[in-house]
Amino acid sequence: MEQTYMSGRQTVLMDQRGRISFPAAFRSSVGDTLFTSPDSGNRGFLVVRSEAGYRTELERIKQEFIDRGYDDEDVKDELRDYGKDTERIPPDKNGRITIPERLVAYAGLSGKVVVVGVGEYAELWSEERLLAYEKEREELKARRRAKKDRERKARLDALAAEDGV
Repeated sequence: MEQTYMSGRQTVLMDQRGRISFPAAFRSSVGDTLFTSPDSGNRGFLVVRSEAGYRTELERIKQEFIDRGYDDEDVKDELRDYGKDTERIPPDKNGRITIPERLVAYAGLSGKVVVVGVGEYAELWSEERLLAYEKEREELKARRRAKKDRERKARLDALAAEDGV
């Protein structure tokens, strides 16, 4: 199956059994089986990949740790950790997936779940956690911009002072 890219965001409801209706637009990109794992940055969301995407991620992890000089056993440990944390989840005939309890707990999922397309994979966020993350990112961007503005003003002031001397 050719890899297609996912984009956009959709909010779906999670039922008491941990099931969500994985959006058809995303499902067509992922295929018949979803490979679902915790995010690698430990930010509290889930990553959903196709089988090809899962294989690509395994290769990326392997290469990253080889490039960092880890020995074969350490590389195998990293691959094992990723593999054991990833669940293979086939959708039912209605396109619903049942997310295992440990992944539901990790991501704090219940009620409204936001599915976000991020190119080759999708993310599953609790609505509250995503809103908090987006707010935090906006505040960080605002602080960075303010710092750059102060630095630019300081450079301009220094140039003006040099010209005035």
